Amino acid sequence: MIKLQVEKLLFFRWLRVVGNDGTVIAFTQSRQAAFQYSKENMAMTNFLKKSLLGVAASTAIMASGSAHAVLTNWFLDTDGVGGNAAVQVNQYVDLNGQALVQNTFTGGGNFNFNEVGFFNSFAADSVTPLLPSLTSTFVGTGSGNIGGNLSFLTGTLNIMSGATNIASFDLLSGSANLTAGTVLPNGAVSLIFKATSMANGYFFNSAMTDLASLVGGGDLLFGFATTNAIPVNTGNQASAGLQAQYVSEFGALSQTNVDQQALLQLSNNGQFQLQVPEPASLALLGLGLVGLASVRRRNKA
Repeated sequence: MIKLQVEKLLFFRWLRVVGNDGTVIAFTQSRQAAFQYSKENMAMTNFLKKSLLGVAASTAIMASGSAHAVLTNWFLDTDGVGGNAAVQVNQYVDLNGQALVQNTFTGGGNFNFNEVGFFNSFAADSVTPLLPSLTSTFVGTGSGNIGGNLSFLTGTLNIMSGATNIASFDLLSGSANLTAGTVLPNGAVSLIFKATSMANGYFFNSAMTDLASLVGGGDLLFGFATTNAIPVNTGNQASAGLQAQYVSEFGALSQTNVDQQALLQLSNNGQFQLQVPEPASLALLGLGLVGLASVRRRNKA
């Protein structure tokens, strides 16, 4: 907001044009000139703000890994060269399963964790059956703060069709917010992976080009978001299958009773999506910088 203040300096009446923070940005003897300056200054300020917001938004998009567009209308052939036709996936493949997490508290409310998970995928877009269905295993490590958030440091995801590993992915980033005073997620657990291997004949884009061809260049990403992480089996022994998976990956558990503090067992329902590079995010950042350059030129003029 621009304000006008009237005062006498020596023998003349002057109008001070004052910014919202109290800074004097102009002196003039003409009220009309003062109002005109105010109008132009406010327009310039608003334009500058919009340009800065555009750059900030673009930077946030790229920093978060979202400079990749969700692949739509792709095809998944869960039996490869088998007799079943490929299924069109409009946006995502459903998943449900459970995870076992062991926390090691390090003081000051901080903790490190190891996690294993096992998931099933029976449908695409919540409506189209996958025949045969797929299974996935997850192994990850990370750290967090009670009632704050957690971050994954390492992680691998393997997707299986029967006994065949049809795709493997390495974690790029992952995080979650935690419920106050606990180590339990209070919403989505979001993870982004990069494909490291993909078998031929299972994943195709909308033109039926095999996506396995993208893996060598490291361009294909796999978006994985788990929602509704619900604690289960509290007060009981952790599920035998998850215990065996954990021991295979990390060695013996420090305890086998689920207390949802040192040892968590979580039920997860969510979805995963394929992602590919999206140059538009870079273009958006470029437009933001062009806007700032325009502002600087107008100010100099």
